[in-house]
Amino acid sequence: MKTTAPLFFIASATVVFGHHGQDFLVTLDTATPHPWQLFSTSGFDYSKQGSEEELSLLQGFTLGLPGGFTAGASYRIGDEGSGQWASESITPTLQWNGAKLEWGEHSSLSLGFALGWEIPTRGTSSNHSHGGDLALQDCSSLIGIPALYQACLLANEERLNHSHDEDGHSHDGIHRHGESHGFLRLIAELELGERDKIASNLIAVFPEDGDSAFGYALAYRHRFNELFSAGLEATGDFDSNGEHLLYLTTTFYPNDSFSITLGTATGLTPDSADLSVQSLLTWRF
Repeated sequence: MKTTAPLFFIASATVVFGHHGQDFLVTLDTATPHPWQLFSTSGFDYSKQGSEEELSLLQGFTLGLPGGFTAGASYRIGDEGSGQWASESITPTLQWNGAKLEWGEHSSLSLGFALGWEIPTRGTSSNHSHGGDLALQDCSSLIGIPALYQACLLANEERLNHSHDEDGHSHDGIHRHGESHGFLRLIAELELGERDKIASNLIAVFPEDGDSAFGYALAYRHRFNELFSAGLEATGDFDSNGEHLLYLTTTFYPNDSFSITLGTATGLTPDSADLSVQSLLTWRF
């Protein structure tokens, strides 16, 4: 693969979502904005399986609403081996954190859910396999928004010039991206004192074309001091032969306004990525 990502894209991922959480990489938690508070969340993902490599950048915004709700949207661009970057999807989301049981001064159990729909911007795809007639995105409705219109045109051009080998790596189960699908996550978060947090998600994915899939995400974080924490995350399908990844993560807190999380994962099954590297930066306004 030719890695030709512009340097300013890489820089933007480190200074400015996908299914990122707020305090975790692949697990949603309940650390969402207060009413009318805004979070900006940016991520950089790299994965490798055999000779197949994928890169993507994600930018999202989340706004706190009354009643425990948050609304957000994320935008993803990616390079799946062609050496060319292209718009992949826009994902609106809604989350609700509605139940919290507290005991002691710093311990609690919080429950919630999140739902959303990933809308592909490079045309209809299924498991990243291409063949036959290409389905191109209708860009006419975006003429009034120059940035999105240009991204749509670029996605169509890239789609015409880009194809995968028939035996290239594909994503299915809960790990889909770049194709039309809805998702639901049931969230539980356990805070144990001031320094330890556990979060878990039950995940359901509903592809527009294909069967529903179910899986999990689990995370543990220990905060050593005001500036640094470390933890573990795992995500995968309930199918034991599906994709399963185990992450080692670290988070840095330069100040109360933003945090930087870095993680490296290894696959636990033959269908999983051999290596995955992610970064996540969250600004809190």
